Amino acid sequence: MSEEVLLVNDIMAKDVITVNANRPVSEVIKILVEKDISGVVVADYVGDVVGMISAIDVFKVFNEEKNDKEFIAEDIMTPYAINIQPEMPAEDAARTMLENGVHRLVVTMSPSKRKPIGIISSTDILRAFG
Repeated sequence: MSEEVLLVNDIMAKDVITVNANRPVSEVIKILVEKDISGVVVADYVGDVVGMISAIDVFKVFNEEKNDKEFIAEDIMTPYAINIQPEMPAEDAARTMLENGVHRLVVTMSPSKRKPIGIISSTDILRAFG
């Protein structure tokens, strides 16, 4: 009897919260608090993934010198997001997180189609295997 492989699609969050790259950081903070999440996907004007913002990225803003300019998402985002596909085994997603030192991955239909269809976090994987 073969063991069924758990796929990313089985455990990913499908309600991806995305912000535009020019969104003010003050609004990003409100989204994180209101949705009780620790990160958002940053997208360009056509909706393609261009980065990620985590709570840690927001904390870094507090160390910056204050000036008249309000920071926008693009200023503080991690300028890349690791994209995986929904048919990837969840175990491989966990390995990808470990190898890259990240806690969340953006799920896209294919490497060339960069619109997010889901997000998977280290907590999602722990829940699935726990």
